[in-house]
Amino acid sequence: MAAIPPAAVVDTAGPTGSEEIHVAPSLPLTQKLKYGALAYGITKLIKAPLNLITAIKTDYLGSSPTNPDIIKAFPSRPQLPVRVFLPKSHTGEVPSDQKLPTLLTIHGGGFVIGSPYDNDGWNRRFIQLAEAAGASFCVIALDYRKAPSYPFPTAIHDLEAVILDLLKPESDPDSSNHGGDLPIDLDRVAIAGWSAGGNLALAVSQLSTIRPLIKAVVPMYPVLDFVTPSEVKSTKSRRYKPALGGFRGKDTDFLMGFSGMFDWAYVSPGQKMGDPLLSPVYAITVEDTAEGKVTKGREKFPANVFVIACELDMLGGEAWRLACKLGGKKVPGVEDMLGREEVGGEKGKLELEDERFHWRVEVTDSEEEEEDGKMQVKRRYRWLLVPDAIHGYDQDGVGRFGDEELVSDGMEKREEVMKIIRGWLMDGVL
Repeated sequence: MAAIPPAAVVDTAGPTGSEEIHVAPSLPLTQKLKYGALAYGITKLIKAPLNLITAIKTDYLGSSPTNPDIIKAFPSRPQLPVRVFLPKSHTGEVPSDQKLPTLLTIHGGGFVIGSPYDNDGWNRRFIQLAEAAGASFCVIALDYRKAPSYPFPTAIHDLEAVILDLLKPESDPDSSNHGGDLPIDLDRVAIAGWSAGGNLALAVSQLSTIRPLIKAVVPMYPVLDFVTPSEVKSTKSRRYKPALGGFRGKDTDFLMGFSGMFDWAYVSPGQKMGDPLLSPVYAITVEDTAEGKVTKGREKFPANVFVIACELDMLGGEAWRLACKLGGKKVPGVEDMLGREEVGGEKGKLELEDERFHWRVEVTDSEEEEEDGKMQVKRRYRWLLVPDAIHGYDQDGVGRFGDEELVSDGMEKREEVMKIIRGWLMDGVL
């Protein structure tokens, strides 16, 4: 997503040149009114009533099979309670007191319209699959205040405050005011997010207060680049496959109908678009030296990052670029198309043997320490491109597109992705 004119020159390696090119513009009044009306209509007239119904079903009646086991608020942000999902071993008559590896999740919605309820199904299913594999997890869904009332960087600092409350050490005398009464293994915490939530997962994990607490980040089809215009993303790097038919076979990306409004709501005029907290893809740079290409900035993130993208998604290109920067791979340009032209193979399956779709690497970096000089840091990076999948393919609400093939294929791939995430986290990451 972007909020700069399509005619602006964009450097494929990162923001350079005139600062004005990469600064959020002030839009005409008519455009502001249009976007404001759209944001109000979606959030107040559509999303708010749906959230109320969901809250009654899950939080008060407990009638949903995906409802959380605990809902807990913290003093720093009492209006932003977390939703805690636990395995059966921790919810029976005699619940286990064993500490669990914990995955924090952040919902998407363009920084404007999302809700933690949106991912109840995913969070609960992740718990079930992990427990079935003998690797029980705690999953905690986080919340943040939304744009346009609360633009960048409010959401990042909302998440920071809640995470710090959650991950306070047990030695803190008042466990009721933090996560000490939850089965969180403080040495095994990862964070994941979808779309805008993937952006926020990467942003908050860059903060000096949070980075030491988080072992791994899993951004799923994240928005990472506010510099490159949406028109370039949707027409140059985005793959289209008419042969798929149905909603996946359309010749335009459905996000284009919302991208302008999302950008206007989240990014204030005058904001530098290449700020790494806003556009995390620019936290990493690749420089040519006499010894070859050198990657700089990896230390800004936790040591383990697993980037997941969708092949039929205008945001896929920027996820690919970040993964390649981190992993020391050849970095594609903003107009390089990801994936492949032909329709994939077996329905519901991922492509794990084709490097266009999947790879994993380990690198060792030297980091400066204040007292001990340099220390070696082992970093793990992984890339997964979900074939023939659109943005949001794994969400329970994807059925609204009226494409049964999309839903069945997406739900099967969702299961496989969950298993891979869990396996990666437990294989030496956490």
